[in-house]
Amino acid sequence: MKERKPIFYDSDRVRWRRTRRVMEITGVFLTLLLAYFFVTIAVSVELPAGLLPDTKPGYRAVKSKKKPLTREGRRRRVANIGKLPASYDPVRAAFFVSWDPNSLASLKKHYKDIDLLIPEQLHAVSADGALTIVDYERGQYTAKTTPAEAMSILKEDKLHQWMKSLSPPVELPIMGLVNNYDGVEWRIKEMAQMLANPVARKNLARDIVEYAVESHEAGIVVDFEEVPDASQAHFRALIAALAPALHSAGLKLMIALPARDDAYDYEFFGKECDAIVLMNYDQHWLTSPPGPIAAQEWFVENLRQVFDVVPPQKIIVGIANYAYDWPVNSKNGKESSFAARRGIRYGRRVRQQFAEPSLFLL
Repeated sequence: MKERKPIFYDSDRVRWRRTRRVMEITGVFLTLLLAYFFVTIAVSVELPAGLLPDTKPGYRAVKSKKKPLTREGRRRRVANIGKLPASYDPVRAAFFVSWDPNSLASLKKHYKDIDLLIPEQLHAVSADGALTIVDYERGQYTAKTTPAEAMSILKEDKLHQWMKSLSPPVELPIMGLVNNYDGVEWRIKEMAQMLANPVARKNLARDIVEYAVESHEAGIVVDFEEVPDASQAHFRALIAALAPALHSAGLKLMIALPARDDAYDYEFFGKECDAIVLMNYDQHWLTSPPGPIAAQEWFVENLRQVFDVVPPQKIIVGIANYAYDWPVNSKNGKESSFAARRGIRYGRRVRQQFAEPSLFLL
């Protein structure tokens, strides 16, 4: 009888070679799968801090350049008023009046963007040349004061109270404005009488300088409106006394003048003052026939004429931001803002806003 072999007996070991090959392939696959598993854990899972190596990152946060909270170089620009700068670096200034609440509201919004504030502070409304204050905080109370008294009153007004209320307090160069307005009307007659009196002129100039020095202001802006032709020589005499007195104290003097008025000696004022604020508007006015406030040809011609006698760096051009409306059946015109007139024309609500590069003067 023939000897029987085991049923699964494989003398050539063929099945073993196949089994081993499958096991090897499976082992490689499992090894790769396990490696992928650990790599995934290392990349995506946040290990406890105690298991991480104590190393410091080799990178640093990028420092971003933040916009300054206030405009830099204010005092430098104010000190350079009237001088030819090495590069274009215009001064940004703003007028301020206590009798209009919108003035303070606008200042609160834009004070970080300006270099110089020109508040209406002093008044020359009497023939004796006394320094006068219009106390708008107490119902436009008008009082003759000494420079010290004027400073004491003005330091308590809403402007200065607001400036001191911030932390830190607002430090803004100021040039006080002196005019012939008493809070109700322009005192032209009294101004002319004061200018004609040498003693009164001397008293006014002395008190203005003392006030500016004691108040630590950057200077004074003179805005005498409607100076009569007969008073022009006396007006020049006042400026001739005021300018050197302010300059000797290291302070500036600016003067506001109408455009294209042959009664005013622009060349003289250009030499004596650090700058002229040229009021280049009112080609037509409330009681004149209807017409543009400042037509382009008229505006440019005014500049051409004044540049013939005054260096351009001493001219600050005033541009009107208002409008006149002459109703058909009315004898006189009515005043409104330029933006308001434009809004009426196009049937829109008005919202005024200055662009970043805008000059704030006038």
